[in-house]
Amino acid sequence: MRLWLRKLHLITALLSGIVVSIVGITGSLYVFEPELTAWLQRDYYQPALSARPFTDDSAIAAFIETQTGQRLQTLQWPVRSRQTYAFKLFGDSNWYYFDQSSGAISQNKGAFNHPFFELVYNIHANLLLGEPGRYITATASLLFALSSVLLGLYLWWPRRLTRWRHALKIHRGNAKRFNFELHSVSGALFAIPLFIMAITGTYFLYTAPLQKVLDVLTLSAPAPADPWQQKYQFSIPQQPMLSAAEVVQHMAQHYPQLYPRNIWFAEHSDDALVWGYQNSLSLHSGPRRRAFIHANPFTGEVLSSYDPATLPRGAALASAWLIPLHFGEFGGIITRILWFIGGFLPLLLFITGIKMWLNRRRKTSTKQP
Repeated sequence: MRLWLRKLHLITALLSGIVVSIVGITGSLYVFEPELTAWLQRDYYQPALSARPFTDDSAIAAFIETQTGQRLQTLQWPVRSRQTYAFKLFGDSNWYYFDQSSGAISQNKGAFNHPFFELVYNIHANLLLGEPGRYITATASLLFALSSVLLGLYLWWPRRLTRWRHALKIHRGNAKRFNFELHSVSGALFAIPLFIMAITGTYFLYTAPLQKVLDVLTLSAPAPADPWQQKYQFSIPQQPMLSAAEVVQHMAQHYPQLYPRNIWFAEHSDDALVWGYQNSLSLHSGPRRRAFIHANPFTGEVLSSYDPATLPRGAALASAWLIPLHFGEFGGIITRILWFIGGFLPLLLFITGIKMWLNRRRKTSTKQP
């Protein structure tokens, strides 16, 4: 059985190794994206002055619409390392930054993040192949999590307690032995971070089946329907849609214990407003609570709400912990550094695994009949 398990481990590693190595390296670069982007885009991310001439957020929304002469598509509050507001306009694909200290509006090549990190993220998410690339990266991550990591850990696991100290050391010896122990020991030490990174990355695409597995493991009721997929029917009064300032004022009436994160405005009369809230706007350890409200764009009436605090156990766990676990933010700077290092492990495991495979092939080919 171990022989067949080794072959399965080898085949799945060969199939997924290159893709997961690329995803891992780009993921490592993205771990410290907030700090690096804030430095690279400091002219856009940092207010020029210490003053704040606007009375509140509704005044900011009204000022932006007046200055641009167009309707807001989305408004993003300062978050993580970005201390300015970001927004988009209907009919315009570009992102803009708003300095609340001076009222200045600027644009950096139309991207939401720095162009370098936009490229890194797209390679990480889909290998620059669009939707087909997402399936490639998600499937490779799933193979890596289940076969390369879990199966590799099983094959490495010492059968006797007296072998544990020996199994966790890289001993001096010839190149083949060093390569083998580097592969097995590094894979064993980083097995848990690698599994978490891979399985959470898979969840972003294969959400429904993995959520069902999580519901079973947590003995939880099924997760509710995705609110973003719902179609709302509401009466359309004989009046214009709420202005940006009025939308912000209605938003402030809900979730006073949370911070406003973003607004997605309605483009058409049958679209709903979306308000987003979060428990913290800065980088922090622990779970992340993000709540959403879909509302009538004419009256501000709440159509539905999505709050992790009211979800079944399995869905609440996924909502609160998915992003912190995937990016290593759940334990603060220590786990972020660990996740940064772990992103390079798939490449190390792939190279050392290929060497082991080639060494065995040479050994088999040199045997005499």
